[in-house]
Amino acid sequence: MSELPDFDAVYRGESPVLEDPGVPWNIGEPQPVIAEVIERGEIEGPVLDAGCGVGVTTLDLAARGFEVLGVDASETAIAQAEAGRDARHASATFQVGDITELSGHDGRFGTVIDSTLFHSLPIDARDPYLAAIARAARDGARLHMLVFDTSAFPEGGGPNAVDAEELRAAVAEHWSVDSIEPSTIAAFMPPAVAHHYPADERGRARIPAHFLTAHR
Repeated sequence: MSELPDFDAVYRGESPVLEDPGVPWNIGEPQPVIAEVIERGEIEGPVLDAGCGVGVTTLDLAARGFEVLGVDASETAIAQAEAGRDARHASATFQVGDITELSGHDGRFGTVIDSTLFHSLPIDARDPYLAAIARAARDGARLHMLVFDTSAFPEGGGPNAVDAEELRAAVAEHWSVDSIEPSTIAAFMPPAVAHHYPADERGRARIPAHFLTAHR
């Protein structure tokens, strides 16, 4: 992809690509591998939730007492995130903006979470994005990144998925990569494609991905 999809249309249920008006990656809770990191206590605040969407991970962390900023380019997603925050009387902060141009937070964050954003960016936006979140991170901060593997979709289909070495090379320009492990992304996929993937106990497709951990 050289341009971003119209994520506002997706969050409004008006995507020209998705037959189902639902948003596949909105599973109502943090992605399983992100939830595991949270439960293991591997999060230090303040936290930047990059590409936060409707704020599920942001709000989960805020409920645990973390100072969290969720940033997303979709005004519709952020409006839904703020509505969720207000309903839960949570303290999370949300911001509409281009994450590749994030400013005003230099050296602030102890943790950056990228739960399925990286593969949604145009390829030429990857380096500015990684540079921006690195600037926003303090020394010793951790990056947790969940990204589709190239085997996730037929060639030429889906977002800008990566293999492990491509991911490592991109991130290593701005972060010290600690590990890249095979993982999955849980999604409520349309029935026509869901059968291509194993399903978990909640009927969610588990799509091949990488889970990267790095530090500043």
